[in-house]
Order: sequence, then structure tokens, then C-alpha cells
Amino acid sequence: MYYSHKCSYCSKLFYTFDNNKGQAAKRLYEGIKQHLIDYDEDRKEHKFDEHPQIEARQMYSEMNESEDKPAGGYEV
Repeated sequence: MYYSHKCSYCSKLFYTFDNNKGQAAKRLYEGIKQHLIDYDEDRKEHKFDEHPQIEARQMYSEMNESEDKPAGGYEV
């Protein structure tokens, strides 16, 4: 299953493929967080500032799931 979520700062779509939704949420959180750090946007964005476990649980409830690969997204 493909799981996706948009960056809360720049709205780029990130996705991952996994059979485990919890693992996918963790990977998406880590990928988006690293993207924010790499582009010096982490200090401007406040949605992903709590503890990583809290953020992964929030990601779990907010991410989209699809059997098809999201078009135009960035794989993490």
C-alpha cells in the first residue's frame, strides 16, 4: 500500500510503500522532517515539533493511503 502526506510548510507530496501503516507513518514523518531540515524550513514550520513518537501517531491518522503510486510525489 502507498501512504502519502504533504509537507506542512511547502506542500510537496511525500510517499512511501509499506505493508505496515505504522512503519509507513514513521518513515513519512522522518522523511518530511529531514526535508524541512535540509531546506532550512524546520525553524519556520511548527507542526512537526513534538516528540517523534507523537508526530508519527499524528502522521498515522492524517496520511492518505492508496493502492496506486501517488503522481508527482517524492519517495522517502
